[in-house]
Amino acid sequence: FGGLLLLDSHARALEFCLTPAGEHRIARVRGHSRARQHVARRAQIAPAMPDGADAAGDGDEEVIIEEMEPDSGTFGATDGAAAAAAVAMNKEANAAKDESAGEDDEIPEGTSPQEAEMLKIDKEKKTMSASDKLERSILWKAEGNDLFKKNEIFKAVDCYYHAILYCRELMSNPQYYPKLEHNDFQRKTAQDLCESVYTNLALVQTKYANTLAPDDAEMAKVLEEAVKSGSEALKINAKNVKAMFRRGMARSMLAKGAKNVEAQKILADAKADFLAVLAEDPQNRDARVEAKAVQERIKALKKEEAEHEGKTFAFGATLSGIGAKEKDLLGDGSVKKRLEDAGDGGVWMNEDWLAPDAAVKCVVHITCAMLSSGGDEGKDVKCGTAPVNVSFILGDTDMHEGIGIAARSMTIGEVANFTMAPTRLRAEGNLASLLPDPNGVTSVWQIKLLKFVIWQDTARNGERLQKIQEEGYGRFPEELSEVFVHWRVFGPDGSMVHSSRNTIDLRSGTAGGLKQVEDEDKEAPCYVLSENCWEPLAIVCRSLRQGGVGELRMKRLPPLPKEEPGGDATASASAQLSMMMNKFKSKDGKEQDLRHCTVRAELERVVPPLAGPEDARWEGVAALVQERYRAELLLERGAEAAGLVRLRRVVAWAAQLTGANAAAVASEAAAARASIGWVLACRAAPILDLGNVTSDVLAAARRDLQEAEDQCAWLEEHHPNSPGTRCLRAKILVAQDDDFAGAHAQLLEAQKVAPDDKRAPGRGLLRRVPGQAPIKVVEIRDSLKRARSESSDDAAREEAVVKLLRQLETTRISWETVMETRIGVELKSCQDGYGAEAQRLCAQILGRLKDESKEQRPMWES
Repeated sequence: FGGLLLLDSHARALEFCLTPAGEHRIARVRGHSRARQHVARRAQIAPAMPDGADAAGDGDEEVIIEEMEPDSGTFGATDGAAAAAAVAMNKEANAAKDESAGEDDEIPEGTSPQEAEMLKIDKEKKTMSASDKLERSILWKAEGNDLFKKNEIFKAVDCYYHAILYCRELMSNPQYYPKLEHNDFQRKTAQDLCESVYTNLALVQTKYANTLAPDDAEMAKVLEEAVKSGSEALKINAKNVKAMFRRGMARSMLAKGAKNVEAQKILADAKADFLAVLAEDPQNRDARVEAKAVQERIKALKKEEAEHEGKTFAFGATLSGIGAKEKDLLGDGSVKKRLEDAGDGGVWMNEDWLAPDAAVKCVVHITCAMLSSGGDEGKDVKCGTAPVNVSFILGDTDMHEGIGIAARSMTIGEVANFTMAPTRLRAEGNLASLLPDPNGVTSVWQIKLLKFVIWQDTARNGERLQKIQEEGYGRFPEELSEVFVHWRVFGPDGSMVHSSRNTIDLRSGTAGGLKQVEDEDKEAPCYVLSENCWEPLAIVCRSLRQGGVGELRMKRLPPLPKEEPGGDATASASAQLSMMMNKFKSKDGKEQDLRHCTVRAELERVVPPLAGPEDARWEGVAALVQERYRAELLLERGAEAAGLVRLRRVVAWAAQLTGANAAAVASEAAAARASIGWVLACRAAPILDLGNVTSDVLAAARRDLQEAEDQCAWLEEHHPNSPGTRCLRAKILVAQDDDFAGAHAQLLEAQKVAPDDKRAPGRGLLRRVPGQAPIKVVEIRDSLKRARSESSDDAAREEAVVKLLRQLETTRISWETVMETRIGVELKSCQDGYGAEAQRLCAQILGRLKDESKEQRPMWES
């Protein structure tokens, strides 16, 4: 089978091997008209390329080979047909050899047709440019795709290997391989091409293996090559979902011919491939089905192994009764193991799970107790601590390293005693604090491995793991959907921290008389995604459909929601009580938030958000009013982003409505636009006033202010005298140019139009009014202080103070500036210690500030 690809780390050689049927043939590029037409078509649409790159190699997107049932006639040839095919092949191969010998006299006698072809290709490549090599590779690949669709498997594989031979070396970095005379663009093209070809090879090899008899020795070889092909594609692109899936399928088939223990290892690798596919594409149903099937096969193999090795386990139990031999797990004496009770003996550990950036993580559940501590063997002092149930991610630094090493050495159900040096028990995280403190001495621990669970690491950092038990049915909930969901929070020891079904029972329970009781008949609370849904719960719900069940394990859980939707006081009090009762205390006695907890969600119902006037639930203007009301409530809670989403929905819907109720629709649209502009201007103003923000932040603030200006311009055209329009213009004047005088004039006009309307934006937020910049008031205040304290001549001091007071008398000051600068305190000091003129000026200024404050204050107070 032309599929045994032997990769040497230096030479990257490729060897072609013939099948027993002898149906391998060395295809020729000459005459591949369809492949050349494919290149020509791609050249017509290829963009301009740098450094003379060939158009034929640009953008060679992967051709998805359609799945098809192989023609039994292709693989089921009789011995006579096979012999005839072998003779034909040998004739053609010898002809190719004779032809190549004429071209290259250095090919020695006795060289096989495959070696001759390799030498010929190597010689030809020396005279080809990088662009020529890429074009030749694309020709071979296109021909291979066509041959595969015709079910000519061997010819297709031959073409794919030729494609790799011509372009593989171009994947090298041009900076370090200048003799190849290629550039970065051609390197990327070669990488994409090889990735695509290797991915197709994995499929072709797996399809061929599927036609072989299970007892055919060639089947295992072909499947191993399929695994290698998938791995080669993943070396180029670790996120190639097709390569992951096809390698997983090849491994799944390869396990069928392996012995039990080896089959479990192979299936574990296959499962890791399918889970990696789901980590990249959670909606991939094929991968989910295959992962489940592989897991069932692993369980069956473990059960079979346990049944056949019962005598071995019985012998192990006998050894544990008389004292099994202690085993040094690391070879340095820091972790020693003595078996107490044998487990199921199944192989479950996958070293890939320990990588910090792995897409799949393993959570182990153990029961752990410290038996003794002290002395060289950790047996001086008997501890007798109660066993502790705990779960942790393998490799998590919050758990003692020794505990993790111990768990990895065990099988499910196994009980063993471990003697651990203090160097293996140094973790100070939250998980380690759940266990007894060894106090820096050697100690003996008894551990039982209960189970292990595989999770998807969505962030690839161990902070947030996700697992879907049941995906449910229907569509995934979109933002602003109402989700009716029951949820529970479990601690790292498996105990329940909180449940949405909880009610507070005052009749019994703790010493304080309070007890949390689950009410199974309680209705599921309703949340709105992106608005009032607790963030961990929202993450799970976004991955579920109606009726789905999923879990999220977080290293640090945000506080439980203080308020439940709908004003459910009992539910809110229950959540707060749960948070208070489950506060974690660190070794230094400080309370910390919930850590290493699991959130389990059961999504009962999903109600999609109102889509607009075309929605069957549309209620006319009332829908606009309700949407804007929800937006205003969100803004009052500080949820600006969610409020803006709803306000923009109001504007978009109003633009679609015509005819009846036009005035009411226009009023709602104007109010929504005014609120949008106000929120954006308020968000941009403080950023524009700062001088130490990044260019990206500054650009975002300017975009916000520009959108606010656009909204204000629309309002001034359609609703020029609206209080919202005036208030928005006032805020923009302050944000853009610190034009307090203009802003004050706009606010006064707004107050005249609607003196009792305190809902308009700006009434309770815009506080600066016209006047001199606070800097001038600060300068006068500081000068008054210096005049009163530094001068020893009373007459000179009096003259300086009066001069400064006269400057202040002509300066119009906002009440906000008065409060910020505390100028009134300084005026009181001048009034008490100086002559009549100074006292008169002080009294006059203070009186004016008091009178002006009466005019200004109503605009600040809501």
